[in-house]
Amino acid sequence: MSEIHVEGYSPTIKKRALSRKLVAARKEIGMTTTEVCKRLHWSPTKLNYIEKAKWITPNSDAVNDLCELYGVEGDEREALARLAHEARERGWWTRYNDVFRNEYPGFEASASTVRTFQNTYLPGLLQDVGYIELVTNAAGIEDPAEVRRHVAARLQRQEILTRADNPCHLHAVVDENALQRLSSPSIRGLQVRHLIKMADLPNIKFQVIPTTAGVYPGAGESFTQLGYSDPGERDIVILETTIDDRMLEEKDELQSYKVRFDRLCAIALDTAATRAYLMKLIEDDE
Repeated sequence: MSEIHVEGYSPTIKKRALSRKLVAARKEIGMTTTEVCKRLHWSPTKLNYIEKAKWITPNSDAVNDLCELYGVEGDEREALARLAHEARERGWWTRYNDVFRNEYPGFEASASTVRTFQNTYLPGLLQDVGYIELVTNAAGIEDPAEVRRHVAARLQRQEILTRADNPCHLHAVVDENALQRLSSPSIRGLQVRHLIKMADLPNIKFQVIPTTAGVYPGAGESFTQLGYSDPGERDIVILETTIDDRMLEEKDELQSYKVRFDRLCAIALDTAATRAYLMKLIEDDE
């Protein structure tokens, strides 16, 4: 197996790395999943959850059983055991399991780059407090204590952009309709000023696709692509739906969304024109 590079990554990414290494170890000895389940008296579901990184808490006994079966010994076995231990750590987002419906913040926390296209809402990483409260209320959450938890969770999520050590690089492309939906001048003014402030950071690029672009190439559902600095860590594309979020990892899928994002960037206003557009929104409100 190749060396594991997960230092500094979140428990979510470490769990994913552990699953990937266990799959590689199985394939290295030419064993099928059916054979593994037969030898260990496991159900196919159990092995599938391990290999697809769907296990909530990596089980050390299961990892040891697989290492024994695959003939993984010495330093490699110790590395996998250590990875299993680290993957069981609880990230900050687990304190907000009533806010986040999956482990997306864990994948996002370790990303070196985030490329996102949004056509209804502004990107979560760029939302200010008033906007977060607005979209939280729109989701049917009105209890003040619950709203405060949503605000706190989403603000903590945004810290990846301003952390002192290797801040994440964000490139966001947003359909103008997401801004036009802000009917309240007070909320719109503060949010637009926040966008300008964040877009002035060297690690953030923000572009708007104006409605004058008409029906443009790449239009469709919102998506986010997460990139990682470790070349051994495959990027992820997240598709957001009202039911759940799909995670795409195959190379052809990643390439398809890379091409789509590049097309969206080409049709959008450049950063200077976008900044001028945002300034005009503020002037119109004054």
